[in-house]
Amino acid sequence: MEDDKDFDIISFSEVTKFHGHSCPGTAIGYRAGEVAIRELLSSRAEDEELVAIVENDSCSVDAIQVVTGCTMGKGNLIFKDYGKQVYTFMNRQTGEAIRVSMKKSIDEIDPTFSSARKKAFSGSATQRNG
Repeated sequence: MEDDKDFDIISFSEVTKFHGHSCPGTAIGYRAGEVAIRELLSSRAEDEELVAIVENDSCSVDAIQVVTGCTMGKGNLIFKDYGKQVYTFMNRQTGEAIRVSMKKSIDEIDPTFSSARKKAFSGSATQRNG
């Protein structure tokens, strides 16, 4: 990967606007898509030159769609329900591919996240300062 190249990457705010909110999943998908673009292309795919295989149905997939241009409708976003934060990207023109995965789960990164997530989904979460 060359650091001096000027890559055309969609902003995170555009991902948030498309998805509806900012969350760890969109951040994960944004970063995975960004890595794919930097390694395999020089900008967002215009058509079907990039293929994304996603192994979960989390918020990350929306970010990957926005950043890479891969969609179910174009047939270049492939969903495999393995429940993993793993993403494979392939450049159809060159045959090059990259597999991106998280080293740790969100729960391993922040042990309090699981509890906070349960409260948020049950409606019992409260906002606190500090």
